[in-house]
Amino acid sequence: AGTQYNPDLAGQRLNSSDVLIPAFMAAYTGKDPKKVGLSPFPSILSALPNWKITYGGLVRLIPGASKYLRSINVSHAYRCTYSVGSFASFLNYVENSNGLGFALDATNNCPVPSSPFDITSVSITESFAPLIGFDLNFKNGVTGKIEYKDTRNLSLNISAVQIVESVSKDITVGSGYKIANFNTIIGMKGGGQKGVNHDLTLRGDFTFRRQNALIRKIDENYTQATSGNRSMTIKFTADYTFSKYLTIRGYYDKQINTPLVSSSSYPISNSNFGVTLKMALTR
Repeated sequence: AGTQYNPDLAGQRLNSSDVLIPAFMAAYTGKDPKKVGLSPFPSILSALPNWKITYGGLVRLIPGASKYLRSINVSHAYRCTYSVGSFASFLNYVENSNGLGFALDATNNCPVPSSPFDITSVSITESFAPLIGFDLNFKNGVTGKIEYKDTRNLSLNISAVQIVESVSKDITVGSGYKIANFNTIIGMKGGGQKGVNHDLTLRGDFTFRRQNALIRKIDENYTQATSGNRSMTIKFTADYTFSKYLTIRGYYDKQINTPLVSSSSYPISNSNFGVTLKMALTR
């Protein structure tokens, strides 16, 4: 009682979470700013559902494809996650009948327009994994895979009044082949175990990925590239079923990273190779 509203205490309203979070959601989800929800905790009805679609009948639609292919599977998937970082509730928050509210300033007990929560950050992680993907199974035992993925991560820092935006795009091309009863080809008896297919499965994948990150400073209306990377990855594996208890895998991985921002890193090449043994004692 007896307190008066002081507009000088509300000078940071443009950078408050009440303004930044709805603007952030409208800008990066494509919603109308006049229709976007004002709550930092949106209802489930306002969220876009995630989905995954797989279609396996494409081989029947392509003339002559069934002569060489057993199946062609087309896949598409979308996933989005909205998360709120650490936050605290204002104990002295008072809500008006119109849905707005204020908190009392601790120094002079004056009401200040405020959100009911003190939120440090919110983030959106959105991915098409894959945006489009093809899995091919040939009649001669060869398999093939082509995938294109698109991912972005957005983080709004309320206290710093800035957005960190990271985008990743990659394409993967792979192929595999299974050699049935490989033990007979190399003259091994395989231990005389029945019901065990001593197959050798070969798999190779090549991935090209491009990543970059930006910092958008809202107060200064300034965008700066902080990091960027272009990488190529080659993976090769060979799995051999030695027995029903033991599987042997040989692998080789090579990754070449080239920075897009010269000050952030330098070209790096990593290679890994080796042999692993997998034992299953419960069979």
